[in-house]
Amino acid sequence: MNNDFPVIVFVLGTFILLLFAFFIIIFLITHKKKQFQHLLEKQAMEGNYQNQLLLSRLEVQELSLKHFSEEIHDNIGQLLSLVKMHLYNIKNTSGEPEIVKKANTSNELLGKAITDLRNISHTLNSTYIDTAGLEAAIQKELDYICSAKDLKCSFHKTGDEYELDTEREVLVFRIVQEAIGNAIKHGAPRHIKIFLHYSADAFKVIIEDDGKGFDIKHIDKPGLGLNNMNVRANLMRGKLYIKSNDKGTAVILEIEK
Repeated sequence: MNNDFPVIVFVLGTFILLLFAFFIIIFLITHKKKQFQHLLEKQAMEGNYQNQLLLSRLEVQELSLKHFSEEIHDNIGQLLSLVKMHLYNIKNTSGEPEIVKKANTSNELLGKAITDLRNISHTLNSTYIDTAGLEAAIQKELDYICSAKDLKCSFHKTGDEYELDTEREVLVFRIVQEAIGNAIKHGAPRHIKIFLHYSADAFKVIIEDDGKGFDIKHIDKPGLGLNNMNVRANLMRGKLYIKSNDKGTAVILEIEK
């Protein structure tokens, strides 16, 4: 028995040490897990804060655009309409052919300016997007831009159409506007295509152009407006992809239904 005592002590000691080590490992794993969970929660809170901050900034932008839109419609639009009416009166009271001809030309130009201002006013105002619907708003924007810039444009839709909530429709529309603006400003395209794809899982928008494209390595280059598009996509928990080469650029936005 006495000979077995050291062995028993050794076995018990080893068992206690192993048990102690086991509890230490469990404690460390649990502690690390809690730290990681806390980090995730902190990042989520910071992410939510950043999203709320970005959303607030975008809301301020939308309010500014709405105010600017109303100013265009109510003040500048009315002023141009008044000038147009005065030109019409001059044309009718003047007997000189040259004055009548110039008045007619001026009236036509003013009429186009008033129409253009109304189109700009509509697309700046998010209320119009909500009223007209996303698809109609995109089509009108595309028609106006391509007519003004003398570009070939096409619009395609696949799948069964469904509505997004108002906030997401406004964000999608602003991304489309930004993508078209970038294409015209930096790509010098001849043709712009927009595809809307509705599926049971996701809604996808593709804006393609046949311009000169840009180097993806310089995707963060100031002036490309890509940061604004990414911010808006992130607020919708969407994914934004950009493909570009010397034959053109494709901006792809995908958001879950």
